[in-house]
Amino acid sequence: MRRRPSLRLAGRRPFALTRGDEEDDEMAQVNQRAWKIPGQRAKRKAWGFTAQISGRQVRRYKAEWTQDDAERELASELLQGKPEEPKEAPITLAAAAERYLGLKARKRTIAEDRRTLEHLKAVFGETTLLTQITADRISTYKAQRLATMRRIGETERSLTAAAVNRPLAVLRHLLRLAHDEWGVLERVPKIRTEKESQGRLRWLTRVEATNLLAACRKGKNKALPDLVEFCMFTGVRRGEALALTWDRVDRSRGVVRLELTKSGRRREVPLSSNADGVLARRWTPDATGYVFGKRNWNAFRSAWEAALATAGLEGFRFHDLRHTFASWLVQRGRTLKEVQEALGHQTITMTMRYSHLAPDHLRAAVAVLDGVLSSPESEPTKVSAQGSAQEPVAVSGVSAN
Repeated sequence: MRRRPSLRLAGRRPFALTRGDEEDDEMAQVNQRAWKIPGQRAKRKAWGFTAQISGRQVRRYKAEWTQDDAERELASELLQGKPEEPKEAPITLAAAAERYLGLKARKRTIAEDRRTLEHLKAVFGETTLLTQITADRISTYKAQRLATMRRIGETERSLTAAAVNRPLAVLRHLLRLAHDEWGVLERVPKIRTEKESQGRLRWLTRVEATNLLAACRKGKNKALPDLVEFCMFTGVRRGEALALTWDRVDRSRGVVRLELTKSGRRREVPLSSNADGVLARRWTPDATGYVFGKRNWNAFRSAWEAALATAGLEGFRFHDLRHTFASWLVQRGRTLKEVQEALGHQTITMTMRYSHLAPDHLRAAVAVLDGVLSSPESEPTKVSAQGSAQEPVAVSGVSAN
């Protein structure tokens, strides 16, 4: 007796389709995939299906599909009994790179992505077809990267796990787009990345911050001390501060609007009294353009390095001003949820790196259990899903004093 292939659909009642003379059950699943985009916090989502047809696994996902679209495509595949075939001819790595960059035209890290793709084209070859970039070739490339040494001062060091992983992440994203959305790659080779450490966490003490600002004021670049103080008391990234224009400053509401952030989302940043003081010093009735005069960091680099030397700060990076802002908030009793919102983190995972600076919040959390057994008549206080009531974040309360 002929057996009919069964079809499992996510969120829908299963139904069966009769397909030709096929004798074996063929299982299929419609679902929605989500994957992380390198350089962005947001995840990309796409509806599609996975099916076993004629002894081969067929996977097809497209960002523009709805669940109904995916089900129709799957039903068509099962009825036709044809294995997945790319809709377009294979393309070269160079062509895929151009297509990839076209999708990232407004991405904040497009310049970095372009450099990474140039590196990958030099390694694998511009005219190499995507189908020729196999798991074996990728594994060989990764091994070469791990063996690469770079000179830092008088010493040589191997590349960090992060430096090895970044090109691999871009390559993996490109290949997945070629498979899931462009239809030019039948399968994506497995790419294994190195485990990365949590990363360094360096912040300034009050004395160090005072010395750094004093050193900046002694330099020739008069905008540098304002830039440093502004980032120190808002936690914004260097690129976000340099790109800030006066039309995005709203001192009446005490906020600045960031348009091009790392997460790709617009957000408002509250101004502390220190940050507002910086804007007050720089504002003029006819102020237009960039708040700090120049958008290119090269205009500040030499003055910054000189200020670090004068202040005696070794191994301190500009990005550590953001760590300083977050660390000061935590050390002054703000919750990690508030710090997450102040930094603009989409998830609290990144913010948790500051949790060790606030052990008191754990002691306070378990302290609510004190006396539970000795007072059986008392009912525990109910809290909301968001946790105990907290006063709203007040970044303006942060001070170096």
